[in-house]
Amino acid sequence: MMTLRTLRDARELERTRTEPVPSLVFPLGSSIVGLEVGGASHRLDRATFGLVPARVPYELSAASSVVSVVVLLVGPEERRAARREYEPDFVLAAFDTIVASPRRLSRTRWVDELVHRYVFERTVCEKHESQAARFLETELTKELFFLGKEQLAEETRASVLHEDRDVVSRARAWLEARLFEPLSIVELARHCGSSESTLLRAFRRDVGMPPTAYLRNRRLEEALLLLESGRYNVSEVAMRVGYANISAFTAAFGRRFGSSPSEALPKAAKRLPPHGRPPRRRRAKK
Repeated sequence: MMTLRTLRDARELERTRTEPVPSLVFPLGSSIVGLEVGGASHRLDRATFGLVPARVPYELSAASSVVSVVVLLVGPEERRAARREYEPDFVLAAFDTIVASPRRLSRTRWVDELVHRYVFERTVCEKHESQAARFLETELTKELFFLGKEQLAEETRASVLHEDRDVVSRARAWLEARLFEPLSIVELARHCGSSESTLLRAFRRDVGMPPTAYLRNRRLEEALLLLESGRYNVSEVAMRVGYANISAFTAAFGRRFGSSPSEALPKAAKRLPPHGRPPRRRRAKK
């Protein structure tokens, strides 16, 4: 069974990690993650994922205070299962060459679906050793092999987003990476290699709003996650997402979600049973 780690706080990412087996790093949703490994920096987003070799230290960083990252450890069991299933195409010597170096790989549609299905199976359904989980582990390992093999041969597969050809995708990625920085439409258009009018027209067409409104909504979505985490109060969240005035933050939050920021704060946490054990049922009073 693959080891699965879920990281949801930027502070949790900021430490050096070393794993005994190759690791796959997948940002989820709109998370953008920096990967420092082997003296090189890689930018990971929902169109890519990272490969870290065994016993090689690496560090992660996030552009936002709230992040969602899944790290999967590919052990000998998954390696053997992929070989059994896909022999003779799956060559162990070639696989070992692929996982011996850090890589940034395109996340194909199939890989993206596999990751989300696997996380759902393990974390939501809590089926850690089901047939579905085993199948998904084997498929992920197989896809890692073929993507790495293609990269070695300087071949490419289309990523989920085709960012290099899509002005709007490039603009959204730029905005996500600078979520809490001042917005300059001129600089954004220059980054996307387009005119301001072309950028604004394409953004409105595909996203349904201008970049300024998109950025405001994304900051408020991050604020909602921060409030629901219970780690910060309303004033701290307002400052973290770029509001110096708490009244302005409260008003913007209300327009976006139809409630006040304080209503998003978690109530007193309930004590959960140990993992794997069903909660005790209280006996009805006679």
